[in-house]
Amino acid sequence: MHRKLTNIFYEVRDPVLGWDDIGGYADVKETLKEMVCLPLKKPEMLKLHNLGIPAGVMMWGPLGTGITMLAEACAKEAGVSFVYISGQEMLGKGPELVEAFDCAVHEAPCVLFVSDCEWLCPRAGCDYEWSPGNLRAIPPTFADKELNRLFIEQIDRINQVPNVMLLGSCYRIDTVDQALIKEKKRFNRKVFVHPPTAIDRLGMLNIYMDKMPNLAPGIDRRELAERAEGYVGWDIESLCKRATVNAIKEDSAVVTQEHFTRALKEVRQFLTPDMTAKYFEIREQDCPHHYEF
Repeated sequence: MHRKLTNIFYEVRDPVLGWDDIGGYADVKETLKEMVCLPLKKPEMLKLHNLGIPAGVMMWGPLGTGITMLAEACAKEAGVSFVYISGQEMLGKGPELVEAFDCAVHEAPCVLFVSDCEWLCPRAGCDYEWSPGNLRAIPPTFADKELNRLFIEQIDRINQVPNVMLLGSCYRIDTVDQALIKEKKRFNRKVFVHPPTAIDRLGMLNIYMDKMPNLAPGIDRRELAERAEGYVGWDIESLCKRATVNAIKEDSAVVTQEHFTRALKEVRQFLTPDMTAKYFEIREQDCPHHYEF
């Protein structure tokens, strides 16, 4: 029987969210199906063809794009348990970190997902600026050297356990200690969860708008997605809520295109143009083979 923990440091659960619960990112989903789900679903076929299994897969990209949900969807697709460790909440909690990895060993087969790896294993001396003066979403604090060392030890330990698929996340791959992502037995594969394209934003809009009970007919969702440049998932959610508030303020029984148009002027995008450019610059400079199977 799975044990859901009452603390906020980590939890073990049966996955509920699937691919259809996450808007957009068809390309990312397909990559994760290959790198994460295939080794769990068809291990014997991979052995038959002598195809090595990724030791660990690091997802990286903007906050608010649904990375944790993508990790959970991997577990659901593979039909295994989902063990989630919050990197942020693990700071200063060495024994709890070891306990969380113990749970993953016990739960195998499972997907073990560690979020915010840059908090646990920061790269010394790296530049966190997107452009001069823009430090948006920089972690306010980091693990000490002892927790950093312990985290790497746990990564090495878990990779000796069969049927535990290791997933991690960070918001910028260049801010993570290279010992974590260059060593072949650790996170040796990467998935770039890129800034949302207009198609991705449309998928996100569909998720939220399909849940709205009083939409006016004929709303041009594609136009809204095109105009929502720089929006991530939580911005899209805010857009739908703001449009609804606009309708309520006018005593309107339906939410119209005009309410959304006004909301676009009221909801500030998370991703600034320099952040988007920096993400693709970092990806272009990274090692291409780490993104293949």
